[in-house]
Amino acid sequence: MKLLLLPFAASFLCLGALRADTIIVEKIEGVGQAGEMTMKMKDNKSRIDIPPAVSMITDKDTGDMITIMHAQKVYMKMSGAATKALIEQVRKATPGGDTPPKLTATGKKEKINGYDTEEYTTSIGAMKMSYWVAPNYPDYKSVLSEMMKFQKGSLSSVTKGMAPAAEDFTGMPIRTRMDNGARTTTTTLVSVTSGTVDPKEFNIPDGYKELPMPSFGAPPAAAKTP
Repeated sequence: MKLLLLPFAASFLCLGALRADTIIVEKIEGVGQAGEMTMKMKDNKSRIDIPPAVSMITDKDTGDMITIMHAQKVYMKMSGAATKALIEQVRKATPGGDTPPKLTATGKKEKINGYDTEEYTTSIGAMKMSYWVAPNYPDYKSVLSEMMKFQKGSLSSVTKGMAPAAEDFTGMPIRTRMDNGARTTTTTLVSVTSGTVDPKEFNIPDGYKELPMPSFGAPPAAAKTP
């Protein structure tokens, strides 16, 4: 479960960068994770496929999330209340968690996947973050505008302070590196494309068994009447 928490948090912080029927592919490199991470969104639903064999389906409006582990053919459902409780736990454990961390330019420049990028750094608690930002990425302002809509959405009260504000970015983050001292995870943008996402992508595969999901401090669900 611990291996899921880092991409879980990252996925929530980047959901705003997804638009309806948009497919984003990123290369992910880190302990226990290597390969391409694919993010898809249609209407208010998003799906993130994380290597080696995990998918996360999220309802952007409610915060409800389904984690699917394909190798074991099992899945777990997390309600929006439990999602908020988990993020709240992370936020409270982060020093200065209510204030968005500010980006600092290092002056370093690098060409990544054909784009000229500039490096910015910040810290989120013990996590050291580095972003390589491309000012000339096509339509990046539209993407960041979508990010702002998400940050002001239903989870804004608990995600506040967990990532730099979207307006602080002067371009599209092409590469992001997260380092907490014990592990480093790097994601590099491969492509952003528009297309038709099949609604079936957001369904649980047939034959998969549901496992109980920890409550993470969420209030218990009301008992169902017969």
